[in-house]
Amino acid sequence: MSIDLVSLADAAEKMASLCNRCGLCQAVCPVYKRTGLEGDSARGKLALITALHENLTDAPAETLSRLNRCTLCGGCKATCPRGVATVDAFLLARKALAEAARLSGTKRALLRKAFSDPKRTATLAARFAAVQRRLITFPEEERVALARRYPVPKITQPFFSENYAAREPESPGPDVVLFAGCLVDKVYPFVGEGLAGLLTDAGARVHVPKEQGCCGIPFLTEGDEDEFLKAVRRHLALFSGMDFSHVVTPCATCTHALKHLWPMAKERLSEAEGRLVDRIADAVCDGSDLLAQLGAGDRPESAETGLTVTVHDPCHARHSLNNTANTRALLKDAGHNLVEMEPGCCGLGGSFGMKNRDLSLAIGEGCLARIEATGADVVVTSCPGCMAQIEALLKGANSRIRVLHVVEILENPLDSPGLS
Repeated sequence: MSIDLVSLADAAEKMASLCNRCGLCQAVCPVYKRTGLEGDSARGKLALITALHENLTDAPAETLSRLNRCTLCGGCKATCPRGVATVDAFLLARKALAEAARLSGTKRALLRKAFSDPKRTATLAARFAAVQRRLITFPEEERVALARRYPVPKITQPFFSENYAAREPESPGPDVVLFAGCLVDKVYPFVGEGLAGLLTDAGARVHVPKEQGCCGIPFLTEGDEDEFLKAVRRHLALFSGMDFSHVVTPCATCTHALKHLWPMAKERLSEAEGRLVDRIADAVCDGSDLLAQLGAGDRPESAETGLTVTVHDPCHARHSLNNTANTRALLKDAGHNLVEMEPGCCGLGGSFGMKNRDLSLAIGEGCLARIEATGADVVVTSCPGCMAQIEALLKGANSRIRVLHVVEILENPLDSPGLS
């Protein structure tokens, strides 16, 4: 597809021009709080984007590198008093700069090879699992190894979407499509199984499409809108023949993608596809939200578990979805002693944590300190990416604390794979 860089730059500059430079974004930006550099704040990035036309020709690679120093957590957008669509502006600018810098070819080819075709993704993951078994030893209670400070999650087979066998609930209720996401499907399949089991026990008919794949957000963050559109369309074809009242995910980032990012593709979709995107966006929710809605946490007979639990809220849950209450309600109803930790980013941010590992770890050290300050036995989260990052941080610090997905601790708190 031929991309009109001038129009793209115009759109990004128009968004960025709404910023009045108040600086409130600095207080919530995990990158700026670590570096103190104006260029790392949302305000500084927006200032770059207001001159995007010049940067496209004068310094596209350098400008793109500076814009990539962002976890895309959405804190700046949630805090901005003028409602500046900061993340949307960053994504538009990244797309334009990636095209102008001609840097996207190799990265896009790798991303497309790894994530564009669900069957190919499964094949590559299976091969990587075989390599892992030969080269990496994972203690039984650990799901993440460290390779030069990078978290390496253990690929777990069989994969969730390929292996899931539906069972009929005792009292049939709503029809639910479970969108697993890449990490749960290939790395934490027990999270998908656990969520499906809890939903079924609560009366839902759970459907897990076997051909599901990546939600598309890795493509969008690299400026590859064409492949993002293909990912959306691929899943629309799966959803089009299904009856559902809810779409549920065990990943805050996937929920954010289906609710807020998929609708961004509507201009390039057919009218029927656009209606389906809107239907999915209206129906999608985090697993904790649907479990609470179905009464899965109503267990007044539950005894105290003896576990002290804290919650790490993923950035997309806090800033984009604003859905942090139900996780806590479910944990309390299950008999856990809940102690709050100071909110903040874990530092992963998807590809940000790979490209900017030193900065990612610096942000992560703050997260680790906040977790350890609670004295908790377990830190619970609803994002598999956060799980991998936090487990790597805890492992590197030889901490006794374990990290679990909220589904794990609700399903079987004392025998969860993350607890020794």
